[in-house]
Amino acid sequence: MVESHPTRDIGRVFVGRRREMADLKAALDDALSGHGQMVMLAGEPGIGKTRIAQELASYAEQRGAQVLWGWCYEGEGAPPYWPWVQLMRAYVQQAGAEQLTAEMGPGAADIAEIVPEIRGKLPNLAAPPLLDPEPARFRLYDSITTFLKNAAQRQPLMLVLDDLHWADRSSLLLLEFLAREIGTSHLLLVGAYRDVEVSRRHPLSQTLGALVREQIFHRVQLDGLTQQEIGELVEGSAGITLTLEAAEAIHKRTDGNPFFVGEITRQVTLENITEDQGWTNVIPEGVRDAIGRRLNRMSDQCNQMLTTASVIGQEFEFRLLNSLMGDTTEDQLLAAMDEAVGAHLIEELPQSVGRYQFTHALIRETLLEELSTTRRVRLHARIAQAMEELYGDNAETPAAELAHHFSEAQTELGADKLARYSLMAGERALATYAYEDALAHFESGLVARDITQSGTEVASDEEAAALLFGLARAQSATFEGRQLGEAFATLSRAFEYYVEAGNVALVVAAAEFPFAPPILQIPGVGVAQLIARALTLVPADSHEAGRLLSRYGEVLGVAECDYEGAEKALERAIAIARREGNLPLEV
Repeated sequence: MVESHPTRDIGRVFVGRRREMADLKAALDDALSGHGQMVMLAGEPGIGKTRIAQELASYAEQRGAQVLWGWCYEGEGAPPYWPWVQLMRAYVQQAGAEQLTAEMGPGAADIAEIVPEIRGKLPNLAAPPLLDPEPARFRLYDSITTFLKNAAQRQPLMLVLDDLHWADRSSLLLLEFLAREIGTSHLLLVGAYRDVEVSRRHPLSQTLGALVREQIFHRVQLDGLTQQEIGELVEGSAGITLTLEAAEAIHKRTDGNPFFVGEITRQVTLENITEDQGWTNVIPEGVRDAIGRRLNRMSDQCNQMLTTASVIGQEFEFRLLNSLMGDTTEDQLLAAMDEAVGAHLIEELPQSVGRYQFTHALIRETLLEELSTTRRVRLHARIAQAMEELYGDNAETPAAELAHHFSEAQTELGADKLARYSLMAGERALATYAYEDALAHFESGLVARDITQSGTEVASDEEAAALLFGLARAQSATFEGRQLGEAFATLSRAFEYYVEAGNVALVVAAAEFPFAPPILQIPGVGVAQLIARALTLVPADSHEAGRLLSRYGEVLGVAECDYEGAEKALERAIAIARREGNLPLEV
C-alpha cells in the first residue's frame, strides 16, 4: 500500500475551512465520476495548505481513491521533475510488473528515464528512441499522462504537488501538459504554493496563466482562521480553553495563521501556563521567533545536528549527516535526532530508512537565517566533500546537489569541481528532457570556468567544449527561432575544438545534432557547411558518413533548397544503410 499521507504536520486538529473543503470535495467527486479536475491551494507560509490537502486526502481515501504526494524543494539541487518522480516512484514501488506494463505501455522506457526504479520492475525495457528535443519531451509528457490516466482508470488518483513556488520549470511544463489532458479521467490534481512568493516574472506565474484557461482549473485561496476557530484549534491541540481576551490577542498577533498559532500553543504547553495565568504575555513577535524559542529548548547536540541538516536540505540522509558530525558518536546523533523527532521538528520519511525531512519549511528557513555567511559556506564545503566520498564513482545521481553545494562553497573550494558537477548535472537534465534545468547548469559551469557564453573563441579544452556543446543543445530546445543563431555559434565553438583535437566521434555528434528544424532558415547559420566539414573527417562509406549524409540531405533540401544536392546525399546515405542492413538509418 502506498503511503498516502505526508507525515509532516503542524497538528492533527483541523478546524474551520468549511467553504474551502466543500469546494475541494466537489472537485474530488467530479474526478471520481470521470471528470478530472485541477485545484490550486494558495496562501502565505504556514496558512495550512498542506493540512487541508491532508484532510482532502483522507476524504479521497474514504471514497476509494489512491493518494500520491510530491514535494518541491528550494535551491537544493533536486533532480528535474522531482515532485513527479516522488509520486510515481511511490506508485511503482507497490505495483507489480504486469500492472505497470499494462498501464505504461510503450511509454515505460521514456518514463524510466526519470524514474529508474521502473527498470527494476521491467528489466527488459529497450532504450527510448532518439528524437529531436521537443518531440522527445512531448513523448515523455504524453507517456506520463497516459500512464497516470490508465492508473486512475484502475483506481481513482489524487496527486498532490506541494510547494510549487519552488518547482523547476520542467515540472511546471509537465503540470500544464497533464492538466490539459485529464478532463475525461478519474484524476484530481492538487497543487499548493505560497502566493506571496509568486511575482509576475516567477515561472509559476506563467503556469498559472496557462492553467486558468482550462475549464477544470480551480483556485482556492486560504486566509487566516477566525478568532473562534483559533479557540477551537488551541483547545483541540493543547486542551486549553482560551478566554475571549486571549483568543483576541493571539488573532491580532498571528492574523489567524495556523502554523503560528500552533507554535504559540507549543510554547504555552512547554511553559506549563494555564488559561488563568495571563499567558498571552509570552506570545512571540513572529513565527520565526516562535520557532527560535522552541529550538532554544533543544540540547546543544540537537541544535548542532539541526543546523547541519538545514544546510543539507529539506530532506537529508542519516549517513551523510553522520559523516559531518565530527566527534559525535552514532548513538549520540541518533539520540539527537530522536529528540528532534519528539519535538516535531523533523520526521522520518516513510518507506525510506535513514531519510528524514523537516516538518515544515519555516523551521529550516529559521535555522538557515541564524547562520553567519562564513559558517554557512564552510558547512556547504564540508557537505560537498562528504557527498563526494559517499557517492564516489556514482556521483552522477546527485550531481545537481553536488553542483549546488560546490556553488555555495565556491569561495572556499574554488570553481573546478563546480564546473565538473555542473556539466554532469546538465547532461543528466538533457537526458531527461529538462532543458531549462540543463541550460542553468551549463551556464553555471561556464561561469565557473570564466568562459563567456556569447564569445567566439574556440573551446580551450575538453571540459570547456563539453560545457559549450551541452549549452548549445539546451539553447536549441529552449530558444525561439530568432535566437537559434546564438545556439549555433555556441555549437561551433565546441565543434572547432573537436576538429582540432581529432575527436571524430564528437565532431560527428556535434555536426549531426538537430539543433533546429531544417525548415527554420536562420541567417548566418551554416549548418550545411558544418556537416560538410565533418564528412571530410570520416571514411566515405562508413556508418558515421551515413548518419551525416542523412542529416546533410535534410538540411540541403529543406533549409538550402538544394534539391539535387539533397537527393545525392540521401542516395549515398541509403546505400550505406542497405549495405549495413541498418533499417533505422535507411528510414
